[in-house]
Amino acid sequence: MATHSLSEKAYLHIRERVFSGEFAPGSQLVNRTLAAEVGTSFIPVREAISRLASEGIVEQVAGAGAFVKQFDRQEISEIYDVRELFEPFAAGEAARLITTHELSELKSILSDWESLETRIAKKKRGANEGDLDQWLAFNERFHEIVITASRNRILSRFTSGMQVLSQCFAAHRGSPKLLSPELIRRTIDSHRSLYEALENRKSEVAAAIVREQLEQGRLAILQFFDQARSNSSK
Repeated sequence: MATHSLSEKAYLHIRERVFSGEFAPGSQLVNRTLAAEVGTSFIPVREAISRLASEGIVEQVAGAGAFVKQFDRQEISEIYDVRELFEPFAAGEAARLITTHELSELKSILSDWESLETRIAKKKRGANEGDLDQWLAFNERFHEIVITASRNRILSRFTSGMQVLSQCFAAHRGSPKLLSPELIRRTIDSHRSLYEALENRKSEVAAAIVREQLEQGRLAILQFFDQARSNSSK
């Protein structure tokens, strides 16, 4: 297998463990351990860590090693400031330019999302970690398609980087208990409204829906951050 393929394998392995919460913020990434897990040498692992560092998911500290990024409140707020500037515009452009195939894929995600809602509702103990992972994956893929549909490559690269960071700390905030029936239904309804705005080529409506989604996301993330900080200080 080529080195770049091993590097990609290592990248996906580490990224998945970060996004699943297995590697908590501040956790050190040990090359020897990761190489053994992936079944490769140190070189692809180092390349993968460098790539994750370039995405802002990992911090490399001279003389100390690589660590999973710990976000502070200001950084989180700044990421949402940037997302609120660009992603509503991307949604408005997507409403003009989205293809039938992309609409079909969005519709399929909505169907899968509703199936997940039904499965969670049937569980006496509510959502589990696997449900949360699926939930985050559906949300990431849905918005990835919308951004791609804007047909602006610079915007796509820029906003995808911001979304990766948001996805990273969304996973780390994450107890499956956060997936309450009310949150699930509200999120699905909002994304269905966005799908309908895109399908009907309503640019201003699509932009407004994404802006509201980001505002709600910011509030939820910062509320969790403040609560976690309050609990840790007790």
